Amino acid sequence: MKTRSYLLLMLVAIIVPVACLAILGLSMLLRFEQESRFRSIEEIAKSTSLMIDGEIAAAEASVTTIAHSHDLRTDNFERLYTLLSATRTSPLSWTLIADYEGNGLLNTLMPYGTPLARRSGKWAAIAYDKQKSSVGGYFIGARSQRGVVSVNVPVPASAGKKYVVTQIFDPSYFNKVFRKNTLPASWIVGVFDANGVSIARNRNPEKMIGGRVRPELFDASRRRQSGLVRHMTRDGIEVYDTFVRSELTGWTVAVGVPVGEIESAARMTTWFAAMALLGVLGGAVGIAVFFGHRIDKSLRNATLAAHALALGRVTPATRSQLNEVNVLLEELHRSSLALSQESAAREALERERARLLTSERAARKQAEAQSDAKDHFISMLSHELRNPLAAISGAMSVIRLPSMPAAKTEKAWEIATRQLRQLTRMVEDLLDVRRVLSGKVMIEKARVNIGSVVKFCCDSRIMATASKHEWQIHTEDAWVMGDKTRLEQVVDNLLVNAMKYSPEGSTISVRNYAADGMAVIEVIDKGVGMEADVLPTIFDSLVQGPTTIDRSLGGLGLGLSIAKGLVELHDGTITAHSEGVGRGSTFVVRLPLAEPDAEAVPQA
Repeated sequence: MKTRSYLLLMLVAIIVPVACLAILGLSMLLRFEQESRFRSIEEIAKSTSLMIDGEIAAAEASVTTIAHSHDLRTDNFERLYTLLSATRTSPLSWTLIADYEGNGLLNTLMPYGTPLARRSGKWAAIAYDKQKSSVGGYFIGARSQRGVVSVNVPVPASAGKKYVVTQIFDPSYFNKVFRKNTLPASWIVGVFDANGVSIARNRNPEKMIGGRVRPELFDASRRRQSGLVRHMTRDGIEVYDTFVRSELTGWTVAVGVPVGEIESAARMTTWFAAMALLGVLGGAVGIAVFFGHRIDKSLRNATLAAHALALGRVTPATRSQLNEVNVLLEELHRSSLALSQESAAREALERERARLLTSERAARKQAEAQSDAKDHFISMLSHELRNPLAAISGAMSVIRLPSMPAAKTEKAWEIATRQLRQLTRMVEDLLDVRRVLSGKVMIEKARVNIGSVVKFCCDSRIMATASKHEWQIHTEDAWVMGDKTRLEQVVDNLLVNAMKYSPEGSTISVRNYAADGMAVIEVIDKGVGMEADVLPTIFDSLVQGPTTIDRSLGGLGLGLSIAKGLVELHDGTITAHSEGVGRGSTFVVRLPLAEPDAEAVPQA
């Protein structure tokens, strides 16, 4: 058998199994593509279900608060109506309070005092007897005369009131959930309750809401939590319906995609893959034929050379064969050199990759730390702003009451004023840290006595806060060139930090002195201290210690960052030291001493 025949047999032996595997692979690819689409649709259904659960959970939390309120226990429905009306965020959702018999006591859909219709059935008694929250299905509202759903929360039996607080939703309330998911217009998204009645739908809602879903979809949703059904919708469209049933509400979210859309996309992907595979196989066959021809030609030349050698003739072909061996050896040598160079280059690239990977990990760790610090700061800022705002809101409510005694009104005014000052201080800290970080702080330098600055700040802080700490203060004259106001801000921030993280009755030591051409300020406390891993970042923005002893001083974690920026603007340094948690902290500021000036006027 000729060499070419062997090569053709080898080619057939390779291509036939490859073709069989390719057919199997394409079939698996088609199935995988469909399953991938189904998984993505299921994720959309799950996300939609979670968003609806979030709306229901928020409503449940709100009405639970009402159910446990003092006003409800004392039947102060007028005040409850005012509060609920003020916090009502959507005309498509309202609150109903009913007694054990189902008689309406309050309905924010109607003006207060309007006689309320009784909702038929023993729904209120059933909801109250359960003594736990429940989510109802679709029903027609007695007052609104339209289809609605509800979240029912019974008043605790210990309250002595057999009431049920209900948050009612118009089905169109949930349209905003559909709008959050940008889906193709051909997709059908619907929600139905435990009885199979449509609650919400993105297509033909006016016809479909309130009606029952297809029985095959409803039966499948009762058998399992989630799944896939191929069926004909009520619109007459054949779809793949992916459904997810919520454990919280018992409602089911179904996302239907037309069958043709799923299968055509999968077939298109498989078709492209098949064409690519055929192209690769065709190219492989062409390359195999090309190189087979060259090998066959070389073997024929070798055969001719062998015949010529057998005949005793020295032919160029014989000599060329020897030359080819020499060339082969030379090429092997060159190849070895090329491989060696490539290996060295690969090792260099690997080292560079490792260096870049280490750098990337460090950068990612830093970014994660900064993100965590930002999240912590936002949470803390919300808390710090909420407390004074709540106090101011409460004080304003007291002030607005016409029959409130003057003494209580005055006290409420003092509370509002004090909390307003607290808000002002926090805003000033935010503005200061922004200016410091952006380098926009203007420093007006003059000769300043650091000893006077330290004494003034200590006296002011002790008087302003009625501090219950033990103070040890030692000051000396030490003159620097600086901005007196900003230096007072630095010292005050360090004092506030020491007071905040020190328990009452502990000692705070403050002193200043001159040493080695520097004016030194030390603030030492016996407070909570710091761990070693906190010290390198303690002067970064948004960083606070792990425990806040005195929350009356508030704070956003910006004081030390502002102090560091201001000290650096004075060509100084600020450092922190702690022996560990519970062993106190020491902050040291060093500023260059001013040149001697006999005629300088001492400044307080």
